[in-house]
Amino acid sequence: MELRKTSSDDTSSRTINIRYLVVNVASAYNILLGRPVLNKLGAVASTRHMKMKLPSLGGWVIVIKSDQKAARKCYENSLKK
Repeated sequence: MELRKTSSDDTSSRTINIRYLVVNVASAYNILLGRPVLNKLGAVASTRHMKMKLPSLGGWVIVIKSDQKAARKCYENSLKK
């Protein structure tokens, strides 16, 4: 399945087409982005900082931040199943 994915922060956004593989499996993750997608975006991901940075088409840097509390709760819920 191919869908359009938009990545954005408060100042800028970027949209690309991504081919997804949908699986029915219990996981702590909603989506896994592989190296081909990260390379296509020109993204740099930091799991330690729970952030991903990628260039916008306008020359800005888009910073996508994660919520540590929400991520921890999602992970703990996945362990209960």
